[in-house]
Amino acid sequence: MRIPKRVNAAWDWAESHGRVMALVFLLPILAVGALWSPVLAAFALGAAGGGMVTYTRLSKRITRLRGEVDDLLRECGRLRHRNNMLASGIVQNDVMVTQKLLSIPELREYEAEDLGDERRSA
Repeated sequence: MRIPKRVNAAWDWAESHGRVMALVFLLPILAVGALWSPVLAAFALGAAGGGMVTYTRLSKRITRLRGEVDDLLRECGRLRHRNNMLASGIVQNDVMVTQKLLSIPELREYEAEDLGDERRSA
């Protein structure tokens, strides 16, 4: 489901101004509730306080996770671009560089003689 740009902009603004939005919704409820029912006012105050504590505790974690998601999306885009380039034939498979394991040559007899008795093989 697609969200209209105006609605998305309004949600983004409300998310970035969370304290203002909490006060805007909380003050009328508290004013009416304090006159009509003090229990309702206490409930609204407790719910708002709990929401603010939860939001402040989770905001750092949410920011970090959003950064990780952005990095993963960028990496996915780079891989998709690379695969498209390889599939289009711009870079041929013969030209691609592959990694090989380094081979360690064995010592020959004349090299072993130069090293001395301690490393010489029988």
